[in-house]
Amino acid sequence: MKHLRSFLCFAALILAAACSSNNVVKVVDPEGKGDYATIQEAFNDVPDHFTGGKWIIRVRPGEYNEKLSLPEGKENVVLMGQDAGNTVIWFEDWSSSGTRGQKATVLIAADDFTAANITFRNPHQNIREIPGENKRSQATALQLTGDRLAFYNCRFEGNQDTFYGRGTGRVYVRDSYVEGNVDFIYGSSVMVFDRCEIFSNQHESYITAGSSPLASKFGITFLDCRLTAKEAGEPDHDGVPFQYFYLGRPWHNSAHVAFLRCYEPATLNPDGWTFMNSGAYPTFYEYKCTGPGATTERLLRRKMGRQLTDAEAAAYTVENIFSAATNPNYTQDWLPARNAGQALR
Repeated sequence: MKHLRSFLCFAALILAAACSSNNVVKVVDPEGKGDYATIQEAFNDVPDHFTGGKWIIRVRPGEYNEKLSLPEGKENVVLMGQDAGNTVIWFEDWSSSGTRGQKATVLIAADDFTAANITFRNPHQNIREIPGENKRSQATALQLTGDRLAFYNCRFEGNQDTFYGRGTGRVYVRDSYVEGNVDFIYGSSVMVFDRCEIFSNQHESYITAGSSPLASKFGITFLDCRLTAKEAGEPDHDGVPFQYFYLGRPWHNSAHVAFLRCYEPATLNPDGWTFMNSGAYPTFYEYKCTGPGATTERLLRRKMGRQLTDAEAAAYTVENIFSAATNPNYTQDWLPARNAGQALR
């Protein structure tokens, strides 16, 4: 029944998109029954600086073992799957694999990109005790350098460095799932995770490693999210019993990370935050978080941040975070759609 509802919603979205005379709809089918058999072929065919509407790439269900890149200039692309449970993009790559280029399953360098109902996965596991191997191998599922990038009902699955916002662009993630362990949501992009589940899958995980530019008023923000993790004592993938995770630590001596109205489980380390190196100047905030791991004393004890006041928390809206006034790199305001259906209009 769930997949039937997903299919009907997906069909309605595609029909609505096709009815717009300005949109172009292309189909990727793993059996070769669409316009392309691979997603990279569809990306290659996107014209540079397309402004006539949305260039919609409909991805039929299947597992696509591809390392993808959408380069700068291929704008206004929508990548639309039927359901994240049956539409999966995956590629195993890691920092010492010997392959050339970025160690990410998918790289989006173009502006104005939207994805919905897709799983982005890098299955490489950063096992800690393999002789001769880097015990903390970077294995990114998604790397983003463009501006105005939106994701709806997606899954991002990896281990170390799952979700990388690289650059100063704006990224919006809604109603999605992100899984990883070491600094698995990180970088200098201005990112908002809205109503998402954030799952820590390994003991002593760090959700964030922000490197927010000092000139930016915001960095990585979590709004009404649910933080989850393995149960205490449950072995992670290298056999270590899970005990706790951290909200994050600063990278490149700066960070601006805020968790507002999020659920925090008992396995959240009471300190909440930690350092990657000395001399860092992070700004870490929480506001009205709930759950057995939530406390208003955490930031005061670690002296790395504090609870936001009601007046300060009022500034943490999607509209304000992504406005041109919050970052000198932005020349225009951006208010992303609240769901995939609105994004296609």
